[in-house]
Order: sequence, then structure tokens, then C-alpha cells
Amino acid sequence: MSKQKEEFIDAFAKSLALISSTCRKVGISRPTFYNWYNSDELFAEQIDDIRELCKDSVENEIFKKIKDGDTAMIIFYAKTRMKDRGYVERQELTGKDGEELVKAQDVDLSTLSDEQKNVLLEIGKGLLNKKE
Repeated sequence: MSKQKEEFIDAFAKSLALISSTCRKVGISRPTFYNWYNSDELFAEQIDDIRELCKDSVENEIFKKIKDGDTAMIIFYAKTRMKDRGYVERQELTGKDGEELVKAQDVDLSTLSDEQKNVLLEIGKGLLNKKE
């Protein structure tokens, strides 16, 4: 493994597995990192190990907060790790006054005229531009 890759791995571990800041620190681009990651199995394995260690570290901090009685952390843990026990927020989507939503019907676009298709296309473009 090249010296630059080894330098990256050391810096990556110290940066808590932050790719961009590690790339800047060792003087490489993000595409270079991803090229190394996708083409060098040993490098990728070491990167993955560091990522897992960082997750373990964060999880350890979560457990410390839970043991200290941090209500927000207890709720967070329950919502993310105890969904099978019902600790999950749910949203029920209904129509007016709890009525069932009207289900969209399948539309056979092949039956539309070119003019109708163009109108739909313009409506779609308008909606997309509205979001930007």
C-alpha cells in the first residue's frame, strides 16, 4: 500500500471517518479517495473497519447518556432500535374528517392526444420549477 494511502488511513481514523476533511488534510480529491476505495480491497477494508469503530464509539456515547438518564437519548434509542416493540412514530394519512383517501386511478397515457400529453408535461415542469 502506498505511503499516501497509509497517511490517509491514519488521518481518517483521527478525523472520526470524515472523508472531505481527511482528503483536504492529505492533499487528495474526493474522487481519488473513491477510486482508491473501489479499486484497492485492502484499503477499502481498512476504511470500513475505521467506520465501524467510529459507529461503536458513538454508540458507546449513546449508552452513557442513557445510563445518565438523558430522556432525549432514551427516546432516540427507542425510536431507532426498538421499532419491533412499537416505539415508532407513525403518521396516518386520511382525507377530510378521517375519511379514506381517494386512490389515484391508473391512467393510460397512450390514450391521450399529443396536445394532452404536452399539457401534462408543462404542468409537471411547472411543479418542478416551483420546488427549486
